[in-house]
Amino acid sequence: MNKEEILKRSRQENDISDERTKYIELKGANFSISILVLLWIILSRGLNLGDTTQYAMGLLVTATSFSNFAYQFIYNRTKTVIFFTLCFLVATLIYLILVLKFILKIF
Repeated sequence: MNKEEILKRSRQENDISDERTKYIELKGANFSISILVLLWIILSRGLNLGDTTQYAMGLLVTATSFSNFAYQFIYNRTKTVIFFTLCFLVATLIYLILVLKFILKIF
């Protein structure tokens, strides 16, 4: 085995490792978003929170979820990613309007 073959194999092994790392990071981000949304639902339905808290928490969760799927959309335009990107974009805009209107009293 010459030097070029060794370098070629090394690059191939590193590419596989990089792909695995990216996959694990993506799965971790999606899992975290799932937990965030679940906690949001439990807290917003289970506790008697005021409107201000509900709107602020809703904006935080939906904007975080939107940013996750928007980032995925840049690299991966599957139907699922497109669907969730659009859903969280709409939800983020709704909560942003609610925050601007009722908390900041801009409208």
